[in-house]
Amino acid sequence: MNVRIHALTKVIRRKTVLDRVEAEFEPGVIYGVTGANGSGKTMLLRAICGFIRPTSGYVSIDDRPVEFNRRLPERIGIIIETPGFANHRTAWQNLTDLAEINGDFDEAETIRLLTLFELVEHRDDKVRSFSMGMRQKLAIVQALMEHQRIILLDEPTNGLDRYAVHAFMEEMRRQREQGRTILIASHHEMEITEIVDRMCVMDQGRLTMDG
Repeated sequence: MNVRIHALTKVIRRKTVLDRVEAEFEPGVIYGVTGANGSGKTMLLRAICGFIRPTSGYVSIDDRPVEFNRRLPERIGIIIETPGFANHRTAWQNLTDLAEINGDFDEAETIRLLTLFELVEHRDDKVRSFSMGMRQKLAIVQALMEHQRIILLDEPTNGLDRYAVHAFMEEMRRQREQGRTILIASHHEMEITEIVDRMCVMDQGRLTMDG
């Protein structure tokens, strides 16, 4: 799926948080988006998801517009800011609840991802018992379990141990081979350099793409 961003601007309380952003993200490519805190990385991902109303400009997915607070033209796997789960429900219940929204639950794929991130033995544990790292791994699983064709991940390696980071990197390569369009926003530039195909830099709301 092609994601196109044209002249995208967002002003909040007279502050320009996205400044005439122009970009096109193609399938089968991993894009890294780096920048300091407050540079606009998270806001860019929120705009692609239709979570904010642009002041001007637009986002489209395969030439279909993304509209604020409306159903997206394509399902998107998302981690943006703190992963939100129902603490009183188990990991498995949380995943199935989320899958029911789209009515498309692939149990085998979900088990594969839980196993990869060493959560399969904890699938019947309530999320309230999970550490920060376990919650982050569960968030990655929910972002990938429905074979989403666009994957947007904001600081996905936060709280992960070395093994989990390695597993994440390998899974991103696998997703790329399957033709996903992948954006990974992170301030750990050296870490994501290992897997990204193109690096983008956010600075005061402006996006610069390499090459």
